Amino acid sequence: MPLRQQLAESFRERSRSFDFWLTSLLYVFLAIAFWPLTQWVATTTHDQSRLLHALVVLVMATVLLIRFGGVRIERTLQFNASARNTLTLAYVLLLLVFLAPFVIPEPSTPSGIALAATSITAYCAAIASLVFFVFGERIRRVVFTATGTFGVFLFFSLLVDALDWPLRSLAGNWSARLLDLLGKQTELGLMQPPGEPPQLILLVDRHPFHVAAECNGFGVILTSLVIAVLLSLYRKLGPLDFLRNLAVGLALGFAFNILRILIIVLLAPGLMDHYMLMHEIVGGISFWACLVLLWLLLKGPVRDEPGRPEAV
Repeated sequence: MPLRQQLAESFRERSRSFDFWLTSLLYVFLAIAFWPLTQWVATTTHDQSRLLHALVVLVMATVLLIRFGGVRIERTLQFNASARNTLTLAYVLLLLVFLAPFVIPEPSTPSGIALAATSITAYCAAIASLVFFVFGERIRRVVFTATGTFGVFLFFSLLVDALDWPLRSLAGNWSARLLDLLGKQTELGLMQPPGEPPQLILLVDRHPFHVAAECNGFGVILTSLVIAVLLSLYRKLGPLDFLRNLAVGLALGFAFNILRILIIVLLAPGLMDHYMLMHEIVGGISFWACLVLLWLLLKGPVRDEPGRPEAV
């Protein structure tokens, strides 16, 4: 039966029950409570294209897990055990976040991080509960994988500003060293335009290149980490294998960012009339090449896998 028809029939049957509307009201209250966080996610991803790209890749990767993972949607619009447990967790964590200012009137950095992690966990638990309620329990593996990875994505999104200059400096220094090995004359330094933030300039054979925020590699590194976390959770890896996957994602994301910078710098002298077009093409190819390679290295599904029946 098509999903739309299945949901419509479930709604006609369940909408006669008072419990259905009471459960729906609980989700409405959660949506209201998490509206500021939802707005922040929407605004941040809209303003930061690298975060938007990582979120799009997360959605695409989740679709692949659904496509190849033998997912079955049954018993829709029912307040099953998984929906109850994750909803309870969301409300408990939300209560802790609400009470935190009374318990910790002067929050420190560690307590602020803990509070942010608690809010993100509650938000992801609420999303998981809603998905279980709408689509049933037989998609637990994909739901826990996707919402857990989404939580990691949100947490790393908080670090985008803090990591900007350290990553830019690393990208500039590594690029300069490799260009030196290729026989180029390089210098790396800061320039302070009047009335503007300082700029990190990579001088290659007396030609200046601005190592801008989008060149720091945060986008491809974050997206690589998102895929590494997603596949680690999906495969239910142990701690050591999980850390290995994270290390591979981090290293591959960083390496492809350096490779992108090198290719752009080497091609620039002959393509200055079409520099921006070349810049975008090289950036796009290196971004997707990195993700495809990582997906294959970490054994992301590329064909149908037998679905494992789960208890309801």
